Amino acid sequence: MRDSRDIVSLWLIPTEPDAARFQTVIDGLAAQQGAPRFAPHISLGSFVGETPHLDPLLSLLSGLVSLPKGVDRSTVFTTSLFVRFEPTDQLKAARQWLEALSTFRKRRSFDPHISLCYGPPLDEDKFAAEIGDLCAQPVRFDRLRLMRIWVPVETHDDVARWSQLDELEF
Repeated sequence: MRDSRDIVSLWLIPTEPDAARFQTVIDGLAAQQGAPRFAPHISLGSFVGETPHLDPLLSLLSGLVSLPKGVDRSTVFTTSLFVRFEPTDQLKAARQWLEALSTFRKRRSFDPHISLCYGPPLDEDKFAAEIGDLCAQPVRFDRLRLMRIWVPVETHDDVARWSQLDELEF
């Protein structure tokens, strides 16, 4: 069995056109920080141990579209600047399915968002127009990415250790 700090995180990945809009901002802010780039994603939840059979979850996620609610900030490293999303019934059902797993890792409440950078942005004003545009239209999701992550995530070096295990279309 893996170390309990070695988790598998399930990321909802936007469709290619929607991901590209977010990726431009993420890459620009990461370049300013000298930080690793990461894929735009909503963290649906995580688990430890063996990967469960995910077909029921993929069915729940089919056709997922969510509305951005706005840009927000916090002092937490992984949510320093992010776009918050409406927690749709479909997202809530998927999260409930995960929470029923015995290996589900319950650490925080579900707050659907896509982080734009980890750690305080150096010059977010440079991307103000692009960040504003991220909230102007619904975002479609079509993939579930399984990521290996060591927690806690507190530095850019921690982010650089992440690795993709699998990606499933829904």
